Amino acid sequence: MTPHPFVRLSGTALVAVTSLLVAGCGPTGSSADAVDVPPFDGPYAAEFAAFYADSQSEFARQAIADEEITDAEYAEMEQKFRTCLEGEGVTFSGFEPDGSYEASPLPGGGDPYEVVKACERESGADTVGALHDIMAQNPQNLDVPTIMAECLVGKGVAPAGYSADDYLADMEGRFSDLAALTTEVRDALTTCSSDPLGLAGE
Repeated sequence: MTPHPFVRLSGTALVAVTSLLVAGCGPTGSSADAVDVPPFDGPYAAEFAAFYADSQSEFARQAIADEEITDAEYAEMEQKFRTCLEGEGVTFSGFEPDGSYEASPLPGGGDPYEVVKACERESGADTVGALHDIMAQNPQNLDVPTIMAECLVGKGVAPAGYSADDYLADMEGRFSDLAALTTEVRDALTTCSSDPLGLAGE
């Protein structure tokens, strides 16, 4: 049986997701004042507040309350996610560095999407995992279009002077059809999306 690919959050989606969170909406549209949210004040304060308010997992709230995701907390979240999926007969491949993973089809056949999403929420993968991913990619919460533009220039697929506005325009235009791009540009986009600041090797 062919496993289904999933991803919690990828770099190119971060522009829209971060904008949504900063505007005060949680991942599913919850308001940050619906619960008693800790006074977050770091680079991702708005994101932590929105995810904290949206989460229905006590483990997730405890993990993000100090505005840090430790390796132990991430490992615990991953094990909770694995256990939840195994309870439904779904095999989990483990998270890749960019948050992507594969899950097997349901034992009786069909798409495991709903089971996977329910387990993400129960385990904290949609909060603890997502915050871990975006902070690993961009610890200081730098402007995403700007660092993406700089990365593409560094990869040699965009000209000097290529700006954040140019990147946003390309996201709506030529980058919207990956199949039409050259292999060089497509590979650069993939690399920059998962590691815009080149931190993966550090």
